[in-house]
Amino acid sequence: MVQAARSGKQNIVEGIEDGSTSTEMELKLLNVARSSLQELREDYDDYLHTRCLTRWTPEHSRYNAMLGFCKRHNKASDYLSYANKWTAEEFCNTLLTLCHITDKMMCSYLARLEKQFVEQGGIKERMYAARTGYRKAQEELLKRLQAENVQLKAEVERLKAELAKR
Repeated sequence: MVQAARSGKQNIVEGIEDGSTSTEMELKLLNVARSSLQELREDYDDYLHTRCLTRWTPEHSRYNAMLGFCKRHNKASDYLSYANKWTAEEFCNTLLTLCHITDKMMCSYLARLEKQFVEQGGIKERMYAARTGYRKAQEELLKRLQAENVQLKAEVERLKAELAKR
């Protein structure tokens, strides 16, 4: 359980951090994090099952209150005061709910990231586009300046000829 939780958290952190340089790596690490959280959910399910504890479904009398609490509280400190009050069943169901909420958020984030990747490309593609765009702009500027230079030389020759006539 502990390893799955740590792995999930660490892969989220590393994935988001790596996302600044590689969309592909971000997608991979976040999907690994989702797998770790799935493993953690299975561990909690096993814990409940092996101890003959109840997994709260939407039909359970405490489910909606617990879901509401989890949606409103996203800091570990929000849960610490309950450490000595909640039973193992309450903790497991709360943590299962937090895992599901986290997974849903990650799915939404991954979908948005994948859509962005398809529409805009990854960081390497964007960097290449920026680099080639800069080069193209420089080439266009150079061509414009060369054309202007030709015009100015012609103007200088015309003015010299005009001065020579006087």
